[in-house]
Amino acid sequence: MALFRAFFIGLILATFLSGCIRSTTRSGQADEQGWTELVEGIRSFESGRYSEARRRFLKIIESYPGSPLLSEAQWLLARTYDAAGEKPAAIQELQLFLRNYPKSIHGEEAHFLLSRLEQSDQKTIAIVWSPLSGRSLEDHLRPFLRKANTVIIPVFSNVPGRSGVFFKASGAPVLADDLPRWIEVAHRRGFRIMTAMPIREMRWATRSHPEWRDHQYDARQGTVHPIEKLDLFNPEVKEMVSQLYRDLSRYPMDGIYIGDLTYGIEEGWTPSAVRLYENLFSESIDPESIVTGSIGRTKEEAGREGRGPQFWHWIGWRSRSLSGFLKDLQTENRPHRPDMQWGVALPEIVLTHPLKGLAETSIDLLDMKRAETDFYLILTQSSSSGVTPLL
Repeated sequence: MALFRAFFIGLILATFLSGCIRSTTRSGQADEQGWTELVEGIRSFESGRYSEARRRFLKIIESYPGSPLLSEAQWLLARTYDAAGEKPAAIQELQLFLRNYPKSIHGEEAHFLLSRLEQSDQKTIAIVWSPLSGRSLEDHLRPFLRKANTVIIPVFSNVPGRSGVFFKASGAPVLADDLPRWIEVAHRRGFRIMTAMPIREMRWATRSHPEWRDHQYDARQGTVHPIEKLDLFNPEVKEMVSQLYRDLSRYPMDGIYIGDLTYGIEEGWTPSAVRLYENLFSESIDPESIVTGSIGRTKEEAGREGRGPQFWHWIGWRSRSLSGFLKDLQTENRPHRPDMQWGVALPEIVLTHPLKGLAETSIDLLDMKRAETDFYLILTQSSSSGVTPLL
């Protein structure tokens, strides 16, 4: 966005330098008022105040006919509709802009943006780019022009000594606020942009708040110890994660993808989780009986998959809790970005063997559907021959 602002202001200054002689005329005064509206509109746009930006750009279009600012105001109005998730209005405004100003310097970008919006309901062909790859996003996208339409970008780093996020956030170290530039590059090239963001694996949080760590049961030693993942049953952790996603949702990307929602059966044995479960079911629980399956192992007592009732109480409750938290994240942010899509990674076993998948990952596909997730990325497991099966 900084590059856009510098380029845009340079363009406007060049336009006005050629007409500065008229600055004392009535027309010049009108242009000056329009310029003030345009600058304020840009500030509102960059701050995410899209309603205010839209009002200012519309005022320029309606109040200053013939002004050299009109083409910029209409272009920025289309950008504002797009950023606010108002796709039909953005498409209509882009069509008007291209018809009214066919020789605009924004023509190529407008064509790309219009193409992206018109094709957003079609099949998604995505590529992945990492900020840590050492290659620029522009160079990475170039070979895929007109071959793919979406780029997935991790907006975080868990590298030891350099963990944090690449967007402005109040609850995490900001490595750099690079996301606006990546969005601008992707959209200018005609790509939708999906940001990959974790929900449990945040090294910066577990290092600065050891009390937020999840706990894992070691069956061989019979002990529980902390691990480098977050405890999503801790209210403080849930609020921190929610704030991070609120911060991320302010950016005009096209979607958010969560890749680490699963809970292994040996994970999740924190005081917070155990306390919540025991208060709800009015029964005590210990990790050894659940992880090793020592409860309900006789033929008469064993339930599904050789597990007892308490096992499924525990697993089912965790699954509902996780999908409920995911739905809360979506519900909280959808009103501000109704067109933004949400995606979740699912291990293939959740689809191919639902009961076993629930037992091993605490993910129930029916619970995920209740969260109204827009798309799923199916993570496959290598076969014995080393070939990854295609589902």
